[in-house]
Amino acid sequence: MKNIIHNVASEKHLTVDLIGRRSKKALMEAIAEGLKLPKHFGHNWDALADCLMDDAWAKASGYTIIVTDSAAASKRFGEDWDTLIDLLEEACEWWQERDKAFNVVLV
Repeated sequence: MKNIIHNVASEKHLTVDLIGRRSKKALMEAIAEGLKLPKHFGHNWDALADCLMDDAWAKASGYTIIVTDSAAASKRFGEDWDTLIDLLEEACEWWQERDKAFNVVLV
């Protein structure tokens, strides 16, 4: 992993709080709340992918997504955690190709 200086001052910061969340439903609710997804968000992986890579949702010049209580998330959410990480990585790459910062921080 390469270390770089990244100035996030101009980016929009959003927090997905996983404290106390233990199910896929609770994970989806935390994502919808934290990312301020539209009301029509379908609470499934395809809908999340559509929202994350949508100009209508991502109007800021860049994003830093902070996911709290992620240390044991893999144990709590299993495959759902892996799917979320895959989607977030895909969104990071997708926005990078469009010259927009999209960073995810797991804490």
